Amino acid sequence: MAGSAGAFMTHGPGDAPEGRRRRRAFYLLLATGTIMLVLGLAWGVFFAWRGAWVVTAAEGMLASLGIAVIVTARLGRVRAASWMAFIGLFVYLCLFSALLDVQTSAIPRSTHLFLLVLAACAHHVFRAEPPSLRYGCICLFLAAFVVFAAMPEGIPGSYAIKDGVRRVGIWVNLVTVVASLLVVLHLEESHGAAHRALHRALRDALAQRRFLLFYQPQIDADGRIVGAEALLRWHDPKRGLVPPDGFVQAAEETGFILPLGQWALGSACERLQAWQQHAALRHLRLSVNISGLQLQQPDFAEQVLGALQRSGVPPHRLTLELTESVLLQDMDDAVAKMRTLADAGVRLSLDDFGTGYSSLSYLRRMPLAELKVDRAFVAEVVDDAHAASITRNLLQLGRDLEIDVIAEGIEDQAQHAFLRGQGCSLFQGYLFGRPMEGEAFERLVLSAGDLPGNDSVRPAMP
Repeated sequence: MAGSAGAFMTHGPGDAPEGRRRRRAFYLLLATGTIMLVLGLAWGVFFAWRGAWVVTAAEGMLASLGIAVIVTARLGRVRAASWMAFIGLFVYLCLFSALLDVQTSAIPRSTHLFLLVLAACAHHVFRAEPPSLRYGCICLFLAAFVVFAAMPEGIPGSYAIKDGVRRVGIWVNLVTVVASLLVVLHLEESHGAAHRALHRALRDALAQRRFLLFYQPQIDADGRIVGAEALLRWHDPKRGLVPPDGFVQAAEETGFILPLGQWALGSACERLQAWQQHAALRHLRLSVNISGLQLQQPDFAEQVLGALQRSGVPPHRLTLELTESVLLQDMDDAVAKMRTLADAGVRLSLDDFGTGYSSLSYLRRMPLAELKVDRAFVAEVVDDAHAASITRNLLQLGRDLEIDVIAEGIEDQAQHAFLRGQGCSLFQGYLFGRPMEGEAFERLVLSAGDLPGNDSVRPAMP
C-alpha cells in the first residue's frame, strides 16, 4: 500500500552550521522524493496489472509528487520542497484513506496511520517555522487522523482496493508506520542530545573567554575608514574559528544568545573605549548586531545605555543593527525601545533591508540613522537590471528620509563604482577588507597604506 514516504521527510539538526544543515535537508529531500517516486511507480504497476485504474492514477499522483519534490530541491528551494512534500502527502493520504482504503467488517483502514508519521515529521522538520504555522500543521494532520480513525465501516465503491490486497497491505502499512515513528523519535533524540551538547560547549566557551569579536572595515565615499561592523567568532579547540552560522541559531533556540549578546555588547563598548584614548581612532563607529530575544527583553534599552555609561563611550559611536523580522515581532514595543536609545544618541541601523517584509508604513515610525542594502542586491547590481533598480530606489529612499545608506557585500570594483555613482556614501565588503581581529583592524586604520582593491581608501581624520 502507498503512503510510507512521509517517514523520510526529515531535516538535519538545527544546531549544525547553516550550509551543512541545508545540504543535509537537500539530500533528505532527494531521498524522500525518490522513495515517493519508486513507491508510486511500483504500486502503480501492480494495480495496473490488476486492472485497478483509479488506484493506479492515485499512485501516479504520488510518483509525480516525488518528481516535483526532487526538481524543486535541486533548484535550491529547500523550504518550498519541504512544504510541497508535506502538503502533497497530506492531500494524497486523505484521498487514499477516504476513497481507496475503505474500512470494512473484515479489514480496518490503515493508510490514515501515516498521518501520525506526518505530524511527527512536521514537528521535527518545521522547528524553524513560526510556532503558529508549525503547530497548526501538526494539529491539522492529527485532526485528519482522528476523523479517519472514527469513521464507521463503509461500502467500498468499484474503485476501492479489494480486501484481498488490503489484507496484505495492512501489515505492510503497520510495520512501516512503526518503523517510521521509531526513526523520527531517534532523530528527535539525536537532535536534542546534540543541542544540549552544543549548549554546554557554548556556555563553557563563554566562561573560558573563547568568543572573539572580529571587525570588518566600513568606508565612506572618499575612501576613508569611518568604522567597522563587529562580527562574532567562536574559537573552538576542536573546530578552530567557528563563524556565527555554526552556533548562533542554537544560541537563539536555547536562550544562550542573551548572555552572549550582553558579552558582545560589552566587548564592543570596551573596544570603543580603547579607541577613544587614541586620537587617530576616536572618530570610529562600531556596529553590533542585535538578536530578537535581546530586543524582547524589557530592560534592553537600559542594558545598552548602562554598557555605554560604564565605558564612557559617546552613544553616537555605537550603532545597533536590527533586522526587519526582529522588529516585526512586536512593533510597538520595538519602536518604543528604539526611540529611547535614539534619544540618548545611539545610532540604529536596519539590516538586510529589502529582503523581508519591507514596508514604508512601519519604516517611517522608526528612528533610524542608517539603512543597510543587503548583499543579495549588491552581488547582482552590475549584471541584473532589477537588482540595480531596487538598489537605486533604496538609495533614493535613504536620501528622502535623510539617513545614511550603507551597502554590504561589495567584492569587486565594478560594484563599488556603480554604487558610488548612484550616490551611495558608505561601503563594506571583502573589497576593502575581510573581518579581522581588533589589533589588525587598528593597524589598518593607523597605517597610511591602502585597503585591498581600492586605491583611494585611507584612514579617516578625526
